[in-house]
Amino acid sequence: MSQLYCTGRVTSELELKTSVKGTPYLCFPLMEYVGYGRNAHPQYLSVWAWGAMARQLIEKGVGKGSVLWVSGSLELEEYAKKDGVTHDKRLKLKLRDWGFAPTQQPQRRPDQDQSIPPPGTIDRERENLPE
Repeated sequence: MSQLYCTGRVTSELELKTSVKGTPYLCFPLMEYVGYGRNAHPQYLSVWAWGAMARQLIEKGVGKGSVLWVSGSLELEEYAKKDGVTHDKRLKLKLRDWGFAPTQQPQRRPDQDQSIPPPGTIDRERENLPE
């Protein structure tokens, strides 16, 4: 069994379902980019979560467009497509842990002072640095 840690974007809205045994679960696609530059291409994982983990994803507001890091065990699974005849394989991640991926830019509150101190100062309460 493989262990995976990756960052990707959720590509559909989450829908909490209930199994035959009454356990809540989620299954959603996560897209990550593999490769660099011109060779970069999307790869899709089918992420599965059960019980408290599934409820937590919903409660935290994960939805289409959310960028997450996920970790868990990875399996290659064969499945039948919607036509019921064609078979294919997909990567299935059994979720163990997750979180929102850090953003590229730090988020600032609208009321936060965004000015940059002049060169030569450590902060606004101290003297200029010697030249």
